[in-house]
Amino acid sequence: MKQDFLKVLFLPQKDSVSLGEKALSGLAALGGIGLMMLVSSFFLEGKDLPWVVASMGASAVLLFAVPLGPLSQPWPFAGGHLISGVIGVTVAGLIPDPVTAAALAVALAIFVMYLSGCLHPPGGATALTVVVGGDAIRSMGYEYLLTPVLLNVVVMLGWALLINNLLPNRHYPNTLPRLKQTATDRKEDGKVDVQLGIDKEDLEFALREMNEYVDVSCEDLSRIFSLSAAHAKRRRMGEILCADIMTREVISAEYGDKVEGLWKLMGQHRIHGIPIVDSRCRVIGIVTIADFLNQVKTEDGRPLATRLRAFLKPSSGSSTDKPEYAGHIMTSPVVTIREDQHILELFPVFSDKAVRHLPVVDASGCLVGMLTPVNLLAALQAEILSLS
Repeated sequence: MKQDFLKVLFLPQKDSVSLGEKALSGLAALGGIGLMMLVSSFFLEGKDLPWVVASMGASAVLLFAVPLGPLSQPWPFAGGHLISGVIGVTVAGLIPDPVTAAALAVALAIFVMYLSGCLHPPGGATALTVVVGGDAIRSMGYEYLLTPVLLNVVVMLGWALLINNLLPNRHYPNTLPRLKQTATDRKEDGKVDVQLGIDKEDLEFALREMNEYVDVSCEDLSRIFSLSAAHAKRRRMGEILCADIMTREVISAEYGDKVEGLWKLMGQHRIHGIPIVDSRCRVIGIVTIADFLNQVKTEDGRPLATRLRAFLKPSSGSSTDKPEYAGHIMTSPVVTIREDQHILELFPVFSDKAVRHLPVVDASGCLVGMLTPVNLLAALQAEILSLS
């Protein structure tokens, strides 16, 4: 029991961050602190710089190592430092005893940052700096809020916005992707796991029930939950790819093929959709039974079969008033899926996009197969039987 307790206290916790990402965080902090030191050197003497660097150095850990955390966002960063600075200057001016002033400044800074929704741990160091930072800093009074605090906040925030959006797989602030989403995407984003009935509101409720500050946003929790649920499904399903279940012998046509020939192909092979490809076998469209019916849906007193025969019959002469070729009636652009994608990715395509005939393409976009819900159901049934 004692050994387990010591392990919990002193052994480092494992993380899932790559070595490259850790190096990028360090390099980003190098640039941010370097810029801040350069700016501060114009307003403070060398002996006073360490007091200012202490709080901004702590902020650098959050801004560049944990840029998506709630404590690292622009308002907590800027508001936390400025509000704490105001409190520190005020308390230092009212209470001469440094011990009492230091404790009270930090305590008030935490409380007011909490109330203002800008909790930022290094803000406590900003409030403390005014009290214990020496005569040069205390003598600046409220000017300390402008130079160096506000100036350093501007420099560090500007660098964080720049570098975190230039580095790969990063964005800052954490709401940036959500601002780019459409209304439909945002609605889907709230569905954390449909099968379990958990959505964003449930996660927000759980965070409120914990009644403590958790340094993770609801959006990050949703993403973690969705990724873990998808991984669990993949683990149960195994690595079954679209290439494993697709129909490989695909009947295809080209833009200039006559509609009559396409109709005969469908009847001959008993299929309901034919992908249309170009000269390099790239999918440019698809023709289904629905595309034919759309051409004869207008009522004119004749039976549907009569209208369809009239449409399929080639026009005589050099001019026509109806579509004659596959390219004239095909649906384009067409929804496709890559052969190396997992079959779990077929569900949203078949359900949300209402697709029933799905061309499968390789890495270069060339047609290599076809998928329908029948292929997916057969694969699922085979997987269930193998597990029983």
